[in-house]
Amino acid sequence: MKRIFILSIGLCTSLWSVPQLAEAQTADRPTAAQEAGAKAAAASAPQMEKLIHALAGEWSTSEIYDSSDSVPKGGSGHSKDSYRIGPARLSLIEEYHGEGAGGKSWGIGTIWWDAMARGFRIVWCDSFALDAGCRVLSEPGKWDGNAFVITDVHQDSGKPVFEMEVWSNFTPNSFSQTLYVGDSRDKLKRFMTIQAKRVTKP
Repeated sequence: MKRIFILSIGLCTSLWSVPQLAEAQTADRPTAAQEAGAKAAAASAPQMEKLIHALAGEWSTSEIYDSSDSVPKGGSGHSKDSYRIGPARLSLIEEYHGEGAGGKSWGIGTIWWDAMARGFRIVWCDSFALDAGCRVLSEPGKWDGNAFVITDVHQDSGKPVFEMEVWSNFTPNSFSQTLYVGDSRDKLKRFMTIQAKRVTKP
């Protein structure tokens, strides 16, 4: 009798477990949106991995400022740059500390691949408090051959400011970075050139 009772309990438990197990398995299945996101992330991996390979690590830089409205006589400076790999290798987090002709400055930003836009999105915050301190750059960044290029348009005192930044000449232990600024896309002038040397790898 005891054995039959135990078997009955086991049978009931098993019967109860079947739908519960089915529900659990269904709940664990990714949704169509999650599957699409996973496929998009996989498709973006080569773009993101290329950027991680090029920039991840600690860098020491020398800066040369061209003459401009903000730095009439031009000048020089130096900085420490860090590019840390974000969670799941889906982003890069940049941290910048510099001192030069424009004074002391710091900045922090995150770069990630946006599969829908087919480019990189960048959020940037700096000590000059442009656009209330932080902004998402208006246009997606991209690889142009072996150069990484970002562009942005924002307002400063009610006027549009166009900017372009180009990372190029990559080697395992160095790269160049050139910043351009102007009041229109076809009137960009070089503002600063940066030469970076690797301090540590990620």
